Amino acid sequence: MVKKDFVLEAEEGLHARPASMLAKVAMKFTCDIKLMKSGKADKVFQPKSILSLMSVGAAKGERLTFVAEGDDEVQAMESISQLFTSNFQG
Repeated sequence: MVKKDFVLEAEEGLHARPASMLAKVAMKFTCDIKLMKSGKADKVFQPKSILSLMSVGAAKGERLTFVAEGDDEVQAMESISQLFTSNFQG
């Protein structure tokens, strides 16, 4: 299991474009990936689903926690990290 926190720096938050980019990246991997807003485990979102990502409602400055579990968990987290590092400009 790989777990990592990211702070959302995009001015618009997790709106359609970054959500779409994130879903496309997440779908490339076979591991199970979960997303929690502000580290709250009571509500888990599915990064492989654009609809689930759009329902997160994350604004700039919010902390998002990702957990990946499975064969390609490290590669998945590296790809997600690249999206946040590039501020979804890639």
